[in-house]
Order: sequence, then C-alpha cells, then structure tokens
Amino acid sequence: MIAGSVFLSESGGRELFFAGESPRGNDFLSEAQALLREYDCALAESGVSMASEFLLRFHVSDIANQGALLRELLKERNTFVSIVGQPPASRARIALEAWHIVPMRKRKLAPGAFRMSWENYEAFLFRQERTVPGSYEQMKKDFESLQDFLQKENASVENNTLRTWIYCKDVDNNYAGLVKARNDFFDTANLTKETHFIASTGIAGECEDPARLVCMESLSGTGLVPGQIEHLYALENLSSTALYGVRFERGSKVVFGDRTHFYISGTASIDKEGNVLYPRDIRKQTERVMENISALMQEGGGTLSDLKLATVYLRDPADAETVTETMGKYGLSALPKVVLKAPVCRPAWLVEVECIGVNANKGEAFKPLALSGRK
Repeated sequence: MIAGSVFLSESGGRELFFAGESPRGNDFLSEAQALLREYDCALAESGVSMASEFLLRFHVSDIANQGALLRELLKERNTFVSIVGQPPASRARIALEAWHIVPMRKRKLAPGAFRMSWENYEAFLFRQERTVPGSYEQMKKDFESLQDFLQKENASVENNTLRTWIYCKDVDNNYAGLVKARNDFFDTANLTKETHFIASTGIAGECEDPARLVCMESLSGTGLVPGQIEHLYALENLSSTALYGVRFERGSKVVFGDRTHFYISGTASIDKEGNVLYPRDIRKQTERVMENISALMQEGGGTLSDLKLATVYLRDPADAETVTETMGKYGLSALPKVVLKAPVCRPAWLVEVECIGVNANKGEAFKPLALSGRK
C-alpha cells in the first residue's frame, strides 16, 4: 500500500511524497514488480509522472542479491535512485520512499550524480561510486569526492551541502571510523561548532558493493543567498552533537519565496545533556523522539502537521507496531513512512526517526522555488 502527501504552493508548484512497501510475495522479483505497479498507479492518480521524481529510495532485505535485479527493473527511470540494505520491519522484501517536485528540470551528470533545476535554484544529489578499504578511509573518500564534485559546480560542502545520509555496515563496530573521518574532514572545511555542521542521518545500512562499510548520499543546493538556510537546535530538548564528539546539525530549514523546507536529522530519545532517555522502553523512547522532532519543527516555525515523509529506524523490528501506534497519537497515522530494521549508533537507542517537512511559510526577500504546476 502506497501512502502519499502533497504540498501546494501559492505560486502553483507542487511537492508530493510517497512511501510504501511490497505486498508479501513468493520472491523478491514479484514483490518489487508489485510495489512498482502500485507506485506508478499512485503517481497517475496524483497527476505526476517519473519526470518529476526528485529522489527515489528503496530499502531491501538482501541487497547483495537484490540490488542488481532492482537496478535492472529501474533502468528506464531517469532519476537518482538509492538502494539501501535495510529490511522493512514487516518482513516484506522491499520498501520505497519517493519525493517529487513540480515543475523541475533534471539531468544526469555522472554515475551517482544528478542536477535538478528550477528558475533560481539548483539541487544536486550525489553518491560516490568507488570504494577503498576501511570505514575511516571510505568516509573520508566520500567527503573528499563530494567536495571535488561540488567545486566543479562552483560550490562547496561548507556552503552548499544541506543534508547527508550515511549508511554504516555493522554500525556497532564501524561507526567510530565514520565519525572520526567526518570530524577530520570538517576540520579542513571550516565546519565547526562556531560555524555550523550539516543535517544528517548516520544509521546501520548495507550498500550495493559488499566491500563498502560506509557509503554516503548527499543533497546540496546552489543559487541560495545568505539567510535562506537556518539550522535548528532545540537546545531545551537536545544537546549539541559536539557535546559527545560527533558533528551534525539536529535539523535545517531552507526558506524560499513560496515555501519552507525542513530537513530533520535522525532523531532519537536524547535529552539536552546528551543522555539516552528511557533505556529498554520503546514506547517512552518513541514519545521522546516525537517531542524532540516537534521542538525542532517549532523552532523553525513549523509543526508536526507540516511533516510530509518519515523514515523510522528500529533496532528490533518487533517494536514496529508500538512505534507506529505511538506516532499515531501525535497525528501522524497517515504520514507516509517506512519502518525499517536499522540499528542506531548507540545500542541503548531503540528507535530513530528522520523527516522531511514543507509548509507555506515564505521569505519575502527570497525567490520562489517553483512558479507553476506544469508536469
């Protein structure tokens, strides 16, 4: 079943978000085909097509065997496709998340790189395709490759990267190398607690290349002017990440002349001192997660009702029903979401949630993102 949400700007532009997972089938191919049929039907019912796909991400149960097969099914799609080894908690073999922005122009720049364009703004989705040994070395290479790519576009990680997603194989053992490499790179890129970091999720997940212990995908933007990007902290609820040696922003927002985008990083049951709250209690941890996300949204001038898509990561998939039920008490029953088995970086954290939000708050000094509703 595919769930969807939509944002319609006063200038006529639309953003649509979809999420769902496959019905249980006899094998991966039948499940993937059924899911894609449902997704295509949802697009047709919403009046959009593949042309407006901004991001298409799949979560699969056995990426080593399923990744190449899924790529073959998707070969006609001209879009940035992410495939991550994170099994759906329901025991389905595949789940998807999709983000559409109308109108939009897009072009593939290189393997793993797309440019999306509007009247006054360009966005880049990038993934490093090559690998080197070791989680530290791989993370370092991913950031260096992103910097090299952006410099060719007269941009930089420091000034233009809005969001990263970092997937870590065996997060309990390889996360430390990821963190050290990111910290070391940020030291060279003037990304400090005195300047700013980047909204991010670092979570357990396997990549298509079995040699990859870490892989990163990123969203960057050019054409923005000073004041359009703001970082979200909610320090009455959450600590600075630098307090416990990692570097990412809890959330960011980008203000346009017709809307505001919210990027909420992977958020767990944490307090303003950096402590894990409610160990071993999945319901209370989920409640704290939602309170933390609500505080971040409120700081940015939004509410939970502005959320358009959520990704839920669980250490134990048996907790899925409790988590979705608890999120429903915050008015999020109908929110498009996927629920995955993907342990968080600290074993005591049982659940983590990341979100994308959009609302009609606008900055009069800024240009609209999109000016019409054409496909």
